[in-house]
Amino acid sequence: MPFGECRQLTNVDATKLVDPLVKWSGEPLRPQDAPSLVSKGLFLANSAPRGVVYLSIPLDDWTEPAEENALTNLLQRSADGTPVITPKAVDALVDALEGASAPSLVLGPGADTEVGFAAAIALAEQAHLPVWIAPGPPRAPFPTRHRCYQGQLPSSAGAIADVLAQYDTVACFGAPVFRYHAPSTEDFLRPGTTVYAVTDDPDEAARAPFGQIYIGDPSDALVRIAGTIAPSNRDWLPQRPITEADTSGPHFTVEAILDAIDRGTTDDTAFALEWTSADLVRDRLTISRAKSLFYPAAGALGWGLPAAIGLKLGFPDRPVVALLGDGAMQYTVAGLWTAARYSVPVTFVVCTNRKYRALQEFSRVLHVPEGDYLDISGLGILDIARGYGLETHHAETLEDLTSYLRTGEEATGPRLVEIFER
Repeated sequence: MPFGECRQLTNVDATKLVDPLVKWSGEPLRPQDAPSLVSKGLFLANSAPRGVVYLSIPLDDWTEPAEENALTNLLQRSADGTPVITPKAVDALVDALEGASAPSLVLGPGADTEVGFAAAIALAEQAHLPVWIAPGPPRAPFPTRHRCYQGQLPSSAGAIADVLAQYDTVACFGAPVFRYHAPSTEDFLRPGTTVYAVTDDPDEAARAPFGQIYIGDPSDALVRIAGTIAPSNRDWLPQRPITEADTSGPHFTVEAILDAIDRGTTDDTAFALEWTSADLVRDRLTISRAKSLFYPAAGALGWGLPAAIGLKLGFPDRPVVALLGDGAMQYTVAGLWTAARYSVPVTFVVCTNRKYRALQEFSRVLHVPEGDYLDISGLGILDIARGYGLETHHAETLEDLTSYLRTGEEATGPRLVEIFER
């Protein structure tokens, strides 16, 4: 069998079985091929467009010897390439923003890098740009308390068009143009709005139904444009207000719980979010640095709990908090055992409303009669967590939740706190 050959994990529709967002997946056909496939996976994961790769290695392959000559050649191999947009494209984007009477910036997950985050701030401040986050954002690529921040775009075509109608030029970096979730028969854009976009994903560019699209690293493009564009004398927009939350209990509003979580966490906290009630108001959390909020791009339930464990392994020096609904927690609840077994210090916040709210909302849209089958009351969230070996706590008040979160940095193992959501 040729060195490096593998079997692609696909079904009859050529859809990768592991995850529809996996960039590449494979499995060695013989043990000696594993090093080559590990190398290939690392190379592909870090090449544009960057993405998740999956490699399945049979258990008994690990004890087999590698081929020395093949390893030597592999370690001596190198590959170099940094796809970026052309200078002509940078000039076109700068000209479009400088020549606009009402420009704006839209950011997506592709801009949520240390470099991209800082460059987006610099560009927004230099050009006095209002900044929106692309619909259904799986990341938070801009500070939520910055004076340029306007919030996240809605997820239906007509609603996005209405928001963007106030701008003549929209520059989008690192996001699909655009992701639509709610059905709409409206036009994608209102007359007078022109969209430019930079993405490192050629497929994303091909899917875009409108706009002038450039393929290249969004973070690199932000850096180059921010360093080129002239300072603007446009007036600053008013600071985006944060409405006051109803803090009455004993069951609390989503806004009040998010505010309590925000007070109990720091700028270094990384959040794994799978609390669907909070989707549209997640920016009540103070995000001030890159790679601080992670949400499933496809909206699949069961992602948040194990993702939080992975985040802590990837960010050992940052506090990690998982924000989960009581229904979402059940999809991958056995992940709590992994966290306990390996003493992974994640704080899991479970917001219990005793409802399968996501399905309730879909039922209304699809005109499906609601019934008791959507009632998930009676789940002993704390009992389940204790059974897996976690420290547990029930937060009776918002202040109690804040205080419990503040002790998270000293934790040596996983903890779970429950609070009742209205």
